[in-house]
Parts: sequence; C-alpha cells; structure tokens
Amino acid sequence: MTQLDPGKLTSVDEYGDRVHIIPAEVKGFFRRHRNWTQIILLTIFLALPWTRINGHQTILLNIPEREFALFGVLFKAHDVPLLFFILGAITLGLAFVTSVWGRVWCGWACPQTVFIDGVFRRIEQWVEGSYIKRRQLRDGPFSFEKLWKSSLKWFLFTVVSSLIAHSFMAYFVGAKELAGMMTHVPSENWTYFVLVVVFTGGILFDFGWFREQFCVIMCPYGRIQSVLLDQKSLAVVYDQKRGEPRRGIKVDNGSNGDCVSCNRCVQVCPTGIDIRNGLQMECIACTACIDACDEIMTKVKKPTGLIRYDTLDGSKINLKKPRSLLYLLAIVLLLGGLTYAVSTRETAHLAIMRGAGLPYSYVKSPSGAELLLNQFRMHIQNQGSSPARYQMTLPAEYAEKGVILQVAENPLNLNSGDSREWYFFVRIPQALIESNGQFKIKLQIIDLIEKNNFSVERDLIILGPRS
Repeated sequence: MTQLDPGKLTSVDEYGDRVHIIPAEVKGFFRRHRNWTQIILLTIFLALPWTRINGHQTILLNIPEREFALFGVLFKAHDVPLLFFILGAITLGLAFVTSVWGRVWCGWACPQTVFIDGVFRRIEQWVEGSYIKRRQLRDGPFSFEKLWKSSLKWFLFTVVSSLIAHSFMAYFVGAKELAGMMTHVPSENWTYFVLVVVFTGGILFDFGWFREQFCVIMCPYGRIQSVLLDQKSLAVVYDQKRGEPRRGIKVDNGSNGDCVSCNRCVQVCPTGIDIRNGLQMECIACTACIDACDEIMTKVKKPTGLIRYDTLDGSKINLKKPRSLLYLLAIVLLLGGLTYAVSTRETAHLAIMRGAGLPYSYVKSPSGAELLLNQFRMHIQNQGSSPARYQMTLPAEYAEKGVILQVAENPLNLNSGDSREWYFFVRIPQALIESNGQFKIKLQIIDLIEKNNFSVERDLIILGPRS
C-alpha cells in the first residue's frame, strides 16, 4: 500500500505528476447522512424532468424555443429580466450559506461530489473491491484481471454517463420530446444526438477520470471561499491544541496529544489533503475525515471530535453576523421582487407591430367614401394557466367617428402557453388625421372567459398624410 507523507498533497508524486486518489471507505454519522442526501438529490435530478405542474414540465429551459418553465410558471423570452431576481438570489444564497456553514455545498450537494461519491465510486467498489484492492490494482503490473475489471468499470461508467447526459438534456429539450427522439434514428435529430454524445464524453471524462482535479484546479468556488468565510463560519477543523504534538514526535515533557499519527484522515480524503495542516482551498468539507478520526478515537478510548465541524475561532455559530444579515436581506428583497413581478404580470403578453409594406393605403367604404387603411399584427401569448378567448374591440366613441376595425379571427382562442400572430386592419376617415399625420386610438383586448382577470387597452397610432 502506498505510504503517505502527512505533510504533502497526495494527489501528486515527488515529480509533480498526478497520483490518482483512491480514498478509503469510511463509516459513521456523517457518512450515513451523506448517503441519504445523495440518494434524495439523485432521485430529484433524474425524476424532475418527468414531473409536471400546471401542465408544464416542472423545470424546462427550452432555449431554441425561448420557453422556460419553473415549477408551474411559464416564462418566455420577454420575461428574461426576471432572471436577474433568480440568479441574484441563487448567488447570494450560496454566499449566505458559505458565510455561515462554510463549504457545505461542496461536500453535500455539489453535482461533482454527489455523482462521483454516490455513483462512480460505488461502481468501482462493486467491480474492483475495497480501496486496498483498488490501490493494489492501480499500482500493480498489467494483467488479465486488471484488463477485464477496468473494461467493465469503464463500460458501466459510460452507461451511467449516458443516462446522466440524457437526463440533463431533458431539462433543455423536454422529457417527452427527448423520449420521442430516442425512438428514432440519430439522423433525424443530429444536433441533439451530437450534444448528448458530447455531454456523455464530458461527464465520463470528469466523473470517471478528472475527478478531484476539477475541485483543485478548475472550480472557482474554492478560490473565493476566503472572501466568503470568516472566523465565525463553520468548517471542518482539526483541534491542534488537543492533537499536538502527535504520536511519534519527541517532546521535552514526554507527553503527546491525542493524534496517533494514523493518517486515517488523509487516507479517506477525496482530494488528498491533510486536514491537520489547517483549512485549505482543496478541502470540500465532505466530513469523511471526521468520521475516520472519530472511529480511531473510539478505538483508542479517547474523546471524539479531534476533527470536527466547528467555527474557525471556536465560538458558537452565529446567524446574526452583519455580513450574513446583509446577504439574507438582499435574498429576501430579490425573492420578494420576483414574487411581486410574477404575481402582477398580465395573464397575456401583447406586442403590436405594423404590417409589412406601406404605412397606409387608400380604400373605399361600402358607401363609396375614401378611407385610410393601416395594417397591424399582434403577437399574443396566453401566460395564464387555463385556456383563454380573446376579443379585440374599439371603444364606441371611435365607431361614431367612422373608425372601423377588421379582424379575420375575432375572438381568438388560445390554450395555456400558446401564442399566435393576430392580424387586423383599421380603416379611418382621412379627416380624422391630424396635421402631424397621426391619429391615436385605444384598442381593447379582453378575455371573454376570465373578464375580470384580463382586460387591457393599448394605444394605437394610425398613420396618414401630413397636412
């Protein structure tokens, strides 16, 4: 078995080359709770695309169609400003959690940790055995056993990576649409087929091979944790006063601390650090070292908690820190703004544009009078949760002046989430046109099914010749 130097990062050797870390298995309080957390998170990730709320996929980010559904609420491209509230709340939420509970996201909920620790390493254990056998297989010479176990492992990795890639794609394409594509040949959906293959390869590379290097080299979160953490933030810490000097280190008075220099905390660390060297960027707060140390302390009949969750200054956790309160206040404001914006938005979105061609033309009325004709088109989308029946009208005062509204389909029926181009014409006596070549009228649109929920007016400028 490889001997570990407790003062050196175990992910590299003496020449700076990478050593593939195979952490030891560990049991204990935190391991049990992490198992359940990972099961719940994996179930949510895989099942969420197949659930629906108010007739829409629970989470759908259909970028090509510019359609987004979040927990029963449908958003279109014109709702993109609402992303400010969502992304702002998520960013500040992570900052708040980090300022209080440290890197609990990395160790407990980050997909990098959940999939590697909850899926890929379990496949390795099933195929290759315990961490000791896996290390022996890694360091041993090429053999038939090494070949077939490695082949089986990577085959299973590929299958799981493909499953994850398809589930991930379902959030952007739609679960039902993706299931339909999977029943056809790839040539009918080349774009999505290539994307799934690329995602599968990326997941296979990251979760199967790159692993802790992503946390150590690429992830920016570990590098900004020093900005978000303070002395009253929770972290996985080693009690140096109690543990030092370690067993095997000569001291003048002949008494050692509780640390027995077993290196068990290093053996179980997925990023290969020694927590006894203090808080480090590579630490993902997975708590594996806590369970490992508690197990050893129990065996040597010493108190547990030599490595534990604690604040950096040893004080009690405090949610009333000024910075944490500011984060929390900003999150509440953003969520309040999002709630207000969603609750007050109209159940239909309207956008009126002029028709192609000339701004106006001349036509004859049934009585032979000459009228000005303006052509318009309205993009209308039903943002409500139920079908709607929209009717377009003009106030009676305009009809008395000879203004005529012509609509090919009036009223217009739209199901929830549907949108249409609604074409209409306005005929107006030229005498109504003002000297600037314009005449403003009010256009009314109401929902005949839910009149109280939707009844709006839009200004419409009719163009004609200038005096």
